[in-house]
Amino acid sequence: MVKNAEQYAEQDKVKKERVEAANQAEGIVHDVESKIVEYKSQLPSEEVTRIEELITKTKEALAKKEELSGEEIRAATNELQQASLKVFEMAYKKVKIR
Repeated sequence: MVKNAEQYAEQDKVKKERVEAANQAEGIVHDVESKIVEYKSQLPSEEVTRIEELITKTKEALAKKEELSGEEIRAATNELQQASLKVFEMAYKKVKIR
């Protein structure tokens, strides 16, 4: 029984990391999609296109989440998150100026 537990401990750890990364990614995708709709008129169209491409890339990673590691899912998510933070910062500044 102990051997079974030890044998599956690493698999469980990998699965847990994957699930946590996927949950975080889904939340970030939802948040970014909502903000894109809200601030689309204040953003340059090329930036909106770039963010939409990163959303698609992250969703593709989520679709293959059983094949990817938590680290790979986080990498796609981090790229989306970093790009969206910069873009939405521009939008917030434009809104405050008005």
